[in-house]
Amino acid sequence: MTIQFVDLRLSNQAASDNTPVVIPLAATPLVFGDIGIQTVGVTPDNQGNVRVLLSVFLKVENNPLFNTNTINVRRNGTIIFTTTFGVAISRENEAFGFSAVDVPPALAVAAGQIQYTAEIFTNALATDQFNNVQARNFSGVAAAGNS
Repeated sequence: MTIQFVDLRLSNQAASDNTPVVIPLAATPLVFGDIGIQTVGVTPDNQGNVRVLLSVFLKVENNPLFNTNTINVRRNGTIIFTTTFGVAISRENEAFGFSAVDVPPALAVAAGQIQYTAEIFTNALATDQFNNVQARNFSGVAAAGNS
């Protein structure tokens, strides 16, 4: 099948650490990225050959008394990627960047749009004022085909 560029979407919720409002990091997941990859133009013979590359950047300030944060990436509400990481010993800011890939089912592609969301949560107490989300963005690019 011919290679097709499908779509590119960006969610830039906060382009700097100096966001106007401090967003607390808590046990309740915070959605920091939400994109809808448009798949209307994918030819029927390519619907089973779509590949999506998702990129995440996130900076957080954490209290070292609590040791984990979790980031989930969801496709249409279902977790397709998850990572849990420990908090540094110091209370300094930590920046994380990673890529995740998805091979969505043809049925999701045929629907015309695939919704991807990125969320973060922590096991810290909600009363800890030093758990904050700072700069963050989420993006995705999709292509179809295999030759």
